[in-house]
Amino acid sequence: MFRGTKFNYAKSVQLMDYALRPKVRRIAGHALAASIFWSIIGPHRALAGGLDSATQGATTFKIWLYSFLGIVGACVLMWKGAECWADRAHWSEFGVLCGKVAVVGSVVGVLAPYLWNMFS
Repeated sequence: MFRGTKFNYAKSVQLMDYALRPKVRRIAGHALAASIFWSIIGPHRALAGGLDSATQGATTFKIWLYSFLGIVGACVLMWKGAECWADRAHWSEFGVLCGKVAVVGSVVGVLAPYLWNMFS
């Protein structure tokens, strides 16, 4: 490209162990301070109604999740049913898909509340 120029290759230099220590110590110090702060503040907030609002939020999310997954499952079944009706898919595929939707629904409807109640 240019006359009289040489290629200079970058030499890799091994970082010494002590080069990263100040950064790690600074981050570890901030993490320790934050964990101590939240462990001191946390129980008071839970007793002041924070636990009730968290439980209510989790219940609202659970209702939303069940509704969303039910609507998605119904849409998938209707789509596959329309494909079968138009002879683009076999009815056996529709039966297999119904089984898959039932398994996913049972995991969300039975296993998730069981595991949720284990920790409450």
